[in-house]
Amino acid sequence: MDRHQLSDDNRCRGIQKFRTFVIAATLALIATAYMPATPANAAGLSLREKATGAGVLIGSGAVNPAYLDDPQFARVLPQQFNSLSPENELKWSFVQPQQGAFDFSKLDRLVDFAEEHDMAVKGHGLISGCCNPAWLEQIQDPNQLRAAITAHFQAIMTRYAGKMDRWDVATEVFSTFGGTGLAQNYFYRVLGPDYLAQVFQIAHAADPNAKLFINESLVEYYPAKRQELYALVSDLVARGVPIHGVGLETHLTLSAPEPGVITEIVNSYKALGIEVAITEMDVHLNPGPSHDADQAQIYWSVVSEALAAGIRDISFWGFTDKYAFTWLPGAKPLMFDDNYHPKPAFYATWAAVALHACGSTQGASGSLQEVTQALITAGAIDAADASRLTKKDLKLQWNQLPN
Repeated sequence: MDRHQLSDDNRCRGIQKFRTFVIAATLALIATAYMPATPANAAGLSLREKATGAGVLIGSGAVNPAYLDDPQFARVLPQQFNSLSPENELKWSFVQPQQGAFDFSKLDRLVDFAEEHDMAVKGHGLISGCCNPAWLEQIQDPNQLRAAITAHFQAIMTRYAGKMDRWDVATEVFSTFGGTGLAQNYFYRVLGPDYLAQVFQIAHAADPNAKLFINESLVEYYPAKRQELYALVSDLVARGVPIHGVGLETHLTLSAPEPGVITEIVNSYKALGIEVAITEMDVHLNPGPSHDADQAQIYWSVVSEALAAGIRDISFWGFTDKYAFTWLPGAKPLMFDDNYHPKPAFYATWAAVALHACGSTQGASGSLQEVTQALITAGAIDAADASRLTKKDLKLQWNQLPN
């Protein structure tokens, strides 16, 4: 082992102990006082770098190709993320508005940008309850609809085979709050209640090497919906239907999920041999003096729990409030503000990933000073704690901490 590797290992051991301090001391994570967030604060902190070192996909979804015309957007996106996914551009009415007439121009632009910056691309939204063109919904014969789906999937998935590595095959197949079974959308009405098995089989035939996900909202909040999704997926797995993952959208409003829920979800699907991803995370809170601090605490708790549970694919529904959509008036749901200044949520997320990275078998490096500074900026600790934690006699202080 060379001297540099030894140094990295020592730093990672330090950060592991720092994590113990944060948890054991039960600090008030993301307190209301935090350092002002400016572009300079994040100049040396790359979320992408830490995630990549730990074998984690960290992505920005909701990427409209037009946003790439914004130089700041096009600069920050590949600096901070190693994956991207489209907003609506893959949905049926956008990519095949007229039967047999495909428009790949916007998707091609995203894929070309990703290739240029060595980013993965997730295919988001092959079918959903919305965004179906009129010509498609005029088809009422099941055989004709299966033929249309087959042609649609083959055209898209063949074109992007090896470029889009995973796909949200079906999105939001249940009612909003659950408890009422599958939503009786167009595909359900024509193909019947087993339409998802057919759709996943068609997708697998179009690209046998791709990972296929079902993507759903609010399951982290509503137990009935959580159980419905599990029952559906476990049945598909038992019947040999090619499904490889479950995507939790994780659009969070007003509060985080109950602690342990994400872990419980991951473990239930892990037992089926199924991956779990976070696919569209954002945090919508009412405006107020503690908005940024409260938001950062939620980012911290969710990302930390997801990584600890074994999730290795986390995407946010965008990254800058400049292009954010919210259903909560005044909410600013993303990690960067309208001017691309990193918010406390960014530092909390970076710190969660950095702490996880040092626990990974891949041994990603990260200095104690970097993590400490990120947590100060997020508000997880104050400057006095940081000073105490970085003294030369820190080892002795760690030895006095509870397990």
